[in-house]
Amino acid sequence: MPEASTVSRRAVLGGTAGIALPALGGCGREPAAPPALDPELTILVGAIAAEQDLIALYEAARGAHADLAARIDPALAHHREHLAVLRRHYVPGSGRLASSAPAPSPVVQRVPGDPSGALAALRQAESRAAAARAAEVGRAGPGLAQLLASIGACEAGHAAALAGSA
Repeated sequence: MPEASTVSRRAVLGGTAGIALPALGGCGREPAAPPALDPELTILVGAIAAEQDLIALYEAARGAHADLAARIDPALAHHREHLAVLRRHYVPGSGRLASSAPAPSPVVQRVPGDPSGALAALRQAESRAAAARAAEVGRAGPGLAQLLASIGACEAGHAAALAGSA
């Protein structure tokens, strides 16, 4: 009995790809609509930008008021950790948002000239960030919602700690 030759799926698919591609080219058709924006990815990119802005504000406060470093460095370290975790969830070119660009550069931050004003600015920024994360939780999927809730709770804790140190 003659042996049947075996052909792998890859060979079959690879061999027919050249035939199928011209037919799929879409000559004479309207271009396909861009993929819809993934709301969760939009939330993630916004959270990344917000963390970058908080880090920039803390670094500006630290630069303007070196005597505050011992008070604000722990929160600054938390924000750097938050940013690292958020960035691990962002996969550029994942196809979830074809036209997405990397998160914008952080906004240049100005801090008040006096230490108590700088602490108040940090406290306000932390409170706004905590409220923003809480609002995003309702629009995010379960995994991202859990991460955002955790970050928001940390930001609320920073705001409370800064209120006590002002």
